[in-house]
Amino acid sequence: MAELDGKVALVTGAGQGIGVGISLALAKAGASVGLVGRTRSKLEDTAAKIAAIGGRTHVCQGDVTDRESVNAFVAEIQDVFGPIWLLVNNAVSAQDQSVEEVEDDNLDLALRSGVYGSLYTMQACFPTMKEHGGRIVNFGSGGATMGIEYNAAYNIAKEGIRALTKTAATGWGKYGITVNTVCPIASTPLYDRWWDSITEEQQRAHMEAIPMRRMGDPEKDVGALIVFLAGPGSSYITSRTLHIDGGRAFYDR
Repeated sequence: MAELDGKVALVTGAGQGIGVGISLALAKAGASVGLVGRTRSKLEDTAAKIAAIGGRTHVCQGDVTDRESVNAFVAEIQDVFGPIWLLVNNAVSAQDQSVEEVEDDNLDLALRSGVYGSLYTMQACFPTMKEHGGRIVNFGSGGATMGIEYNAAYNIAKEGIRALTKTAATGWGKYGITVNTVCPIASTPLYDRWWDSITEEQQRAHMEAIPMRRMGDPEKDVGALIVFLAGPGSSYITSRTLHIDGGRAFYDR
């Protein structure tokens, strides 16, 4: 019997990057996975990967920045699969800008996709989780905990998500709901494009800053952590920030 047999998971941003790896890991662990994102073709690609290994998915094109859209895809996934046990808030969008450069449009995008989106999905899943228990995994950023200077809007949103995590964990623990934040570093197509754009010296310095001297894998590293957080072994872990980054990030300079 797989660790998550009979469980239902919802993953936002499931059409690309880390979201694909997480969705695959959850499906391999036995979960039925609701795949949510803005681009249906990308979601269908993820669904095909999961179907190839015998997993169960349901694709929902939706926008986490819109409360009505969130309520609709949460309801649809529960109609198809039953009560959502695990919510993974992976979706976020933002442009690189320093503090002095941050524009309203960029900050609004980061906050709406990150903070508002996480809040909306949590609120939509809460009635079911209040009755049945559940697990919520929000996504922070090691760059935000360190204050990487060119990611100002993104960092503001990610630190807001950590506050949301802790606040919900405090209020919802009595219902058997755990809420944690994961801060990953993993190799994705977006990361690979950035890697190819920098010099060999910059690549070497970046890798030397990771004690494990390698990038994380979206499925085998990040996905494995999400499976653990969704499983029975994590039932007493809540309100935590978990860095899965080979030791790269830190809180205090």
